[in-house]
Amino acid sequence: MKPRNLLVKIVTVILFSLLILSFAVWGIGDIFRGGGQTQAVAEVGGTVIDQRAFAEELNREVSGLSRRLGTQLTGQQIRAFGIPQQVLSRMVSRAILDEQARRMGMLVTETQMQRQILEDPNFRDGTGRFDANRFSFFLRQINMTEQGYLARLGEDIQRQQLTAAVTSAAVAPQELAEQIFAYRGERRVADYVVIDNAGFADIGAPDEAALQEAYENASGRFMKPSYKSISLVVLSVAEAAEEIAVSDARVAEAFEARRDDLFQAERRSIQQALLPDQEAAQALADRLVEGADFATAVEQATGRPPVDLGSVAQTDLPDGLGAPVFALSEGQPSDPIQSALGWHIVLVTAIEPAEEPDLEALRETLRAELVTEEAINVVIELANRFDEELASGATLEQAAAQLNLEVRRIPAIDAQARNPQDQVVDGLPPLEDFLPVLNATAVSDTSTLSESLEGDFFILRVDDTIPEARLPLAEVREQVIALWRENEQARLARERGEAIAARLNEGREFAAVAEAEGLTVAQTPPVTRFENNPADGLDPRIPPQLFEIEKGEASSFAVDGRHIVIKLRDILPPDDEGREQRLSQLEEQLTSSLQDDIFQQFLGALQQDFEVTLNQQLIDQVVADY
Repeated sequence: MKPRNLLVKIVTVILFSLLILSFAVWGIGDIFRGGGQTQAVAEVGGTVIDQRAFAEELNREVSGLSRRLGTQLTGQQIRAFGIPQQVLSRMVSRAILDEQARRMGMLVTETQMQRQILEDPNFRDGTGRFDANRFSFFLRQINMTEQGYLARLGEDIQRQQLTAAVTSAAVAPQELAEQIFAYRGERRVADYVVIDNAGFADIGAPDEAALQEAYENASGRFMKPSYKSISLVVLSVAEAAEEIAVSDARVAEAFEARRDDLFQAERRSIQQALLPDQEAAQALADRLVEGADFATAVEQATGRPPVDLGSVAQTDLPDGLGAPVFALSEGQPSDPIQSALGWHIVLVTAIEPAEEPDLEALRETLRAELVTEEAINVVIELANRFDEELASGATLEQAAAQLNLEVRRIPAIDAQARNPQDQVVDGLPPLEDFLPVLNATAVSDTSTLSESLEGDFFILRVDDTIPEARLPLAEVREQVIALWRENEQARLARERGEAIAARLNEGREFAAVAEAEGLTVAQTPPVTRFENNPADGLDPRIPPQLFEIEKGEASSFAVDGRHIVIKLRDILPPDDEGREQRLSQLEEQLTSSLQDDIFQQFLGALQQDFEVTLNQQLIDQVVADY
């Protein structure tokens, strides 16, 4: 059987701003080795990046990105966004730094790792103290064990130390910061008047020559879209499901096969306290044995209330906590339990016993799942047979007739799947899947058999095209008249504005000129080149114009149905309020940028010292799983 085709629309979104910063694998030679016995997808000097580690990191990256986007990325999207290459690139860059750290004999202690976790603001509660619940949730989110995270953290600390050693001495020159600060912070003040295009109301009506000219000059404005005439075949999972019946016996068989997955494990509601050492933990445990209230005793011992972890399964807890916690009785505080984060005292507040699955309660749900699974298999089998018919030379109609499929004729459909009545054509596959195929298929061509995100398959042939055409003037006469009025009003406003600016540049007083024109002079607040504050009521397109003219000079320009005349009144230095703090922030930004550049050069130099090889076959095996 041929593999399933999976052609999906690439989600259009600015994604790279959501990805973790990754480095390009510059200069890596095309050294691709065969499968062999090694499981290394890459080797950097003496460091091996094995296939499992690459697969796990790629999975974490895809899962995290899918959560942030609110949709599960498909295999084609993952490859189209270059996520596997970015993940591998990042792992290679880390390996290069690790090699250099080992070469230099750098070490990281457990104390350093523990301190970094305890001081990480991501793991602190509202009072600023370390919250073990937040840390546990974070580990679950990235699908990593506590030990695995600590191992990675140790490597990260080494890289941070190495990075700091290379870049910390690089500081942006203060003179550069001063110059950029002055440029960004320079403020300008201008007087201005606004001429509304709509103020020119009495402009009459266009004659036929003017109307024709407006019509001719409106390039692409009064057009009928191009249409395609297509033949379409859809293999629908929903339609296949209507023909499938699943017996009670099959439901019962599926229930037994899935019993372990349907089983609901025991869950416990727990609270915990985290203590700095065994002595403090034992002291708290002793007080609880004596009958002290848990919440009160914990707050007295730690200075904060106990952490409520909610209802958890044993597998939700970090290694070392699960077994002891699930051996406790309800209401029983634990003895001190040690983990990599310190010493824990845990109280079980409620126990939800394990629940065996019930066939009767799940019967119809399982039946629906089995019907869908079988329908998908039927459609896949049908799609492969259809593909084989086409590959053997059959036409679309012949292949469809062989498999008793309908060929639907759509006489006119545009690039947005609309008909000449400007309605979306009914009964199409999901448009996010269908439109790319429709628009990529040329006349007389047949598309490949494509799969939608819903599991349906479809194929189309473009039989003919109706080219884009201009609508006759008679059909759009009123719209052209409106366009002529807009253009004429804009022309009159522009001419008036240019005339006012010319008089100002001849030395006339703005107030006198404006009064003669029946206009009111306003003044801008002091604005910078990059001003964009809607609160001041100033159009954001005005500030850039102020920096195109000299002090005392006037200019005019159009802005959305208006023409504005400005005269630059004053040029001011940057605002002094908070100057030192803002200048300091700018120096930090410039220094960070400088250090980034130095670090990139450092990585590039290291890459020349450590041979990097890739095993493309193993890389492709991992990527193929998506």
